[in-house]
Amino acid sequence: MSITHENEQYAAELPKELRLILSMLRGDMTALTSQEIEGQLHGVDWSLFLRLVYHHRLYSVMYLYLKKETALPVPQAVMESLKQQYTMNTFRMLQLTAEMEQVCGAFREHGIRNITLKGPAMAHDLYGDVSMRTSKDLDILIPVQDVEAAARTLQGLGYQCKEGERALTVRSWKWREHHICYIHPLKRTQIEIHWRLNPDSGRESDFELLWQRSRFSTYTQTPVRMLEAEDLWVYLVTHGARHGWFRLRWLLDIDQMIRTMPLDVKKIERRLKEEARLSIGSQTLHLVSNLLHTPLNEAYRSIMSMNVRAGKRLAKESMLFMKDMLDSPSDLNQYNSYLFALRSTRQKWFFFIERLYPSTWDVHQLPLPRSLYFLYFPLRPFLWFWRRLKRSTVTERSKV
Repeated sequence: MSITHENEQYAAELPKELRLILSMLRGDMTALTSQEIEGQLHGVDWSLFLRLVYHHRLYSVMYLYLKKETALPVPQAVMESLKQQYTMNTFRMLQLTAEMEQVCGAFREHGIRNITLKGPAMAHDLYGDVSMRTSKDLDILIPVQDVEAAARTLQGLGYQCKEGERALTVRSWKWREHHICYIHPLKRTQIEIHWRLNPDSGRESDFELLWQRSRFSTYTQTPVRMLEAEDLWVYLVTHGARHGWFRLRWLLDIDQMIRTMPLDVKKIERRLKEEARLSIGSQTLHLVSNLLHTPLNEAYRSIMSMNVRAGKRLAKESMLFMKDMLDSPSDLNQYNSYLFALRSTRQKWFFFIERLYPSTWDVHQLPLPRSLYFLYFPLRPFLWFWRRLKRSTVTERSKV
C-alpha cells in the first residue's frame, strides 16, 4: 500500500476542520493558489476549528503559523481568540519555568536527584521557544526511595497532595502506581512526582541509568536535568500511545524531534526492543508519516516495519480517539481493550496479577486501621464490584 493511499484513508476518517489543521501543520497551504485556498476553506466551521485547535493544544503553533500566512482569509475573530490563548500560554510557561527552577532547586538542596520529563525545558529543547508548546503541569522523575522526602519538600513549598493521605498508605503503591500529583492552592501549579516513567509495570530503564544518560537543559539559568534525547523519544511515544494519541500536539512533538534533532535511531530501536514496545514505535511512525508527512530515513522505516501489522492496527484504533475529541474516551470498554493490546505478553500477565493486590482506591472506599489492612485482599473483589456498580448507576442517571 502506498503512503499516499494511506494518507487519504487516514484523513477520510477526520472532520474537514481537523484535516485543515493537519494541512496547516504540514505546510501544504503555502503552495496553493488563491482559488485552491478558497476551495479548502469553503464551508469550514470556524467554531469547530477553534474547538479542535484548543482540544489538541495547538493554539500557539496555529497562531504563529496564521500570523505569518497572511494570504489565508481566516476570520479576524479566530485570530483574536488564538492570539489571546497564545499570550496566556506564554505567561503560563514562564510561570512554570520559575516554578520548575524553584522545585528542582529545593530537591537538589535536600539531596534528591531529579529529572524533568516535559514542561518548559522540553518545549525549549524541541522548539527553541517555550511559548510554542503547552503544559498544564510539571513532571519530575526521582528515585523511588526519595518519594517521601520529596513529599516533605513540596509540602514545605506549600503544595498539597491531590490524592490526600491515602496516596502512600498501601504497601504496594511503589509498583502499582507510577506518580503522585501535588497542587499549589495559591499558585495553581501542579506537579507530578514520578518514580517510574510508565504505569504499566513493563520493562523500562531504571533511574540510575536514566540519570547517567541525562543532560542539562540549555534553557534555564539554574541546573535542570532532562532525559537523554533518545530516552525522551521513547518516553513521549509511550505516553502518547497510552493516551490513544487523542491530542495532535503529542504527535507534533515526535515530528519535531525527527525533523530537527540528531537522534541515534539504532539506540531508540534497542530501547524499544528492551521494553517490548516495538509495536508502539511502529504505531507512532505510521501516524506521523501519514498525518504529518514526517520524513523517515531507513532507520525509522526499519522500526516502522517491525510488528507492522500490530503497528497499523494500533494506529487505526487511535484514530478513533483522535476523532472523538474527548479527554476520556466515550467507549471505555474499547479504550481498555486498546490499552490491553499495547501490552507485551509479560505485561499482560502482570496486569492480571496486580489486580489481586489492594489499591489506594480500596483504602479510600473502605478505610480500615493499618492493623487490618490484610483484609483488603479477600475484600478486593467485592470493593471492585461495588465501585463498578456505583459507576454504572451514576452513568445511567446522567443519561436521564
